[in-house]
Amino acid sequence: MRRTGAEARQRILEAAIDEFIGHGVGGARIDRIARNAGASKERLYAYFGDKRGLFDEAVRGAVARSQTAVGIEDDDLVAYAGRLTRHFFHHPDDLRMMAWMRLEEECERALRTGSVRANAERKLAAVRRAQAAGTVDPAWDPGELLQLILATATYWARASGPDPRSEDHCAQVAEEAVRRLLTPH
Repeated sequence: MRRTGAEARQRILEAAIDEFIGHGVGGARIDRIARNAGASKERLYAYFGDKRGLFDEAVRGAVARSQTAVGIEDDDLVAYAGRLTRHFFHHPDDLRMMAWMRLEEECERALRTGSVRANAERKLAAVRRAQAAGTVDPAWDPGELLQLILATATYWARASGPDPRSEDHCAQVAEEAVRRLLTPH
């Protein structure tokens, strides 16, 4: 049965995500992606332009899934850290894609899409509200604080996989670390 263009594009994207997770953008090979997707390299280039465009799309998906799955509720950054830890426990491939993004110099353009930026702005606004309410030290730059919370929520991640301790334990550690980080001095 012949696939639709949308189905072929999705299979290419899924094969690319697997390739990027294992090899990063530098080690990923277009021929392996096309072969694993059951598509031609020409079709891949027609859909995504080049390997960088394909990587950007894969990273945008990982970032968007993480951002939309884990929001900051009631400006509670401690609970956010725990939920973020749990999300990445269940979606380690998203975490790995985001790690590759940080290692690649040109991948910041993947974060410039409207939906990703809008979600990031909502999180920055939540930090500012918490600062105004006195629950978060106003000396923190909101963007830097969110990056610290992300790093804290993923402290357990290793190249070999998740920390062998329980998801609950790791979420509690992340929550306590963020609680201490946020305490106004």
